Amino acid sequence: MKILIAEDESLLLKLLVDKFSRESFDVTGCQNGLEAIDLYDEVQPDIVITDLQMPFSGGYELIFHIRKTRDAQTPIIVLSSTNVEDKIVSSLELGANDFVEKPFRFNELIIRVKRLLGTSV
Repeated sequence: MKILIAEDESLLLKLLVDKFSRESFDVTGCQNGLEAIDLYDEVQPDIVITDLQMPFSGGYELIFHIRKTRDAQTPIIVLSSTNVEDKIVSSLELGANDFVEKPFRFNELIIRVKRLLGTSV
């Protein structure tokens, strides 16, 4: 299964890529929204994990691209340090399937990914 992770914090991105690689995912990571949009079209991942606030373009733009521009139903999980209800609700209304607040537990995130993909937990 292919996973695209868009996260601007380089250490967290590395940890996510390593953790999901160990779970046998084919992982592509990037640090900004523009690159994430290009990689989405190129890689055609089975699931996307994105931060909301990133350089150049953010998670909202990536969600919009997947849902509106590509009309795709690829599962999307938002990872964000925001606890502002409006931002959480906006990302879900735009088409994200799940929202996980930072800091988070890696094992919980892996279970959420597997559930959205319909694979064994």
